[in-house]
Amino acid sequence: MNPDKPKQSAKVLCAFMVGNVVTAVFFVWCVTRPALQDYWFRTEEIWTFPTGKLWLLSTGLFVLNLVGAYSIAHLKGWLSFPANRLIIGAIVITFAPGSIWFIGPRSALAQVLLFRFMLAILLSLALVVITKNWYWSLAILMLVSSLATPLVAGLPHVLFKSIRFEWFEVSKFFVNSLLLSVFSGYWLVKSSP
Repeated sequence: MNPDKPKQSAKVLCAFMVGNVVTAVFFVWCVTRPALQDYWFRTEEIWTFPTGKLWLLSTGLFVLNLVGAYSIAHLKGWLSFPANRLIIGAIVITFAPGSIWFIGPRSALAQVLLFRFMLAILLSLALVVITKNWYWSLAILMLVSSLATPLVAGLPHVLFKSIRFEWFEVSKFFVNSLLLSVFSGYWLVKSSP
């Protein structure tokens, strides 16, 4: 094993974490604007639901996070994969924002489950295309973390009723994108030569 591999792994994972923080700050800025609340959320009776526009924003920022973190890691020489596989992997992951129109006419619970399931699957497929390696454990961790994130991120909302709904969405975005980013970075590091 290359003696610099642990240092390289730590640097790559830090790049993916920092990218997540940057996109999360932008997400917070967008979602918490009072003037945009009707744009990001819809209310039905006493329930508030995210709109497809919010999912499009969160997925777009997540993909931007992955592209930016990989670009930094590549420019620093920590990761390198062939350009053709990167382009195909990027095409696969860009189907994630498009999946919003597929799940639109379903119930709110079905939308959340399908969207999170499809995001984890598309991310795993994109990583397989890029790395030519399949890691069952990481793919399952991505799927489980993506599906469990609303439960974990919802704890503060349940415990403290005074927390506004948009902060629930912010915590879901931050936790989910952080976990998926770190797992993606680890998948790439594990497969790098």
